[in-house]
Amino acid sequence: MLKAVIFDDEFIVIEGLKRVINWSENGIDLVGTANDGISGLSLFYSMKPDIIFTDIRMPGINGLKLIEEVMDTAPDTICIVMSGHREFEYVKQALKIGVADYLVKPITVQMIEETIEKVKKKRLKEKIHSSFLLTHKHEAVEKACRYIYENYNKEISLQEVADYTGLNPNYFSILFKDQMGKTYIKYLTELRMEKAKLMLQQGQKVMNVSEKVGYHTYRHFSDIFKKYVGVSPGQYKKVEND
Repeated sequence: MLKAVIFDDEFIVIEGLKRVINWSENGIDLVGTANDGISGLSLFYSMKPDIIFTDIRMPGINGLKLIEEVMDTAPDTICIVMSGHREFEYVKQALKIGVADYLVKPITVQMIEETIEKVKKKRLKEKIHSSFLLTHKHEAVEKACRYIYENYNKEISLQEVADYTGLNPNYFSILFKDQMGKTYIKYLTELRMEKAKLMLQQGQKVMNVSEKVGYHTYRHFSDIFKKYVGVSPGQYKKVEND
């Protein structure tokens, strides 16, 4: 259920909306009201509503200033203006700061219910879109990990893996770190080092292991291995095979 609040300096407006609208039947939990902008902001911060119905002209802070602060703090909040003023400048400013709807008083039950229905449809679309994006992100990273696993023994760059997933390299780099908790290069290096350790445990030659895990110069491989494991590949092999 979505949480909503009402801000209006007219007692009759607040009480009227509380009584004539069946909020719960419309999927809304009316969690509070305020009759001035300062109290309204305080209520917003304490209740974190999904929807704000607000007048423009109120004591303390006017509705548009209040909405600006709300949008800076929680841009996903649905803000709906209720005003007795049809002035173009009010409407223009309200739309500019991200108001979802502009209702002209007197407010009717039909106006509120239609607005709620629009908000619910908008939220549903956002939820579906968000779910799609999340699934797409997971699939892209899984695809990248499979590609890395199959090609860790080659010189593979972030650009190459990003191209394989169909993503922009910068975006892929950020996405990979967000999903995996480590950078692309750290993930690749860890995979290579773990594979190298297994090969050295089997007694394979260090030079051969170096090439098999994607390093074509022994010095580079040795430096990275020592940094990762704490000893050189040769020392590791000796300890593991003694």
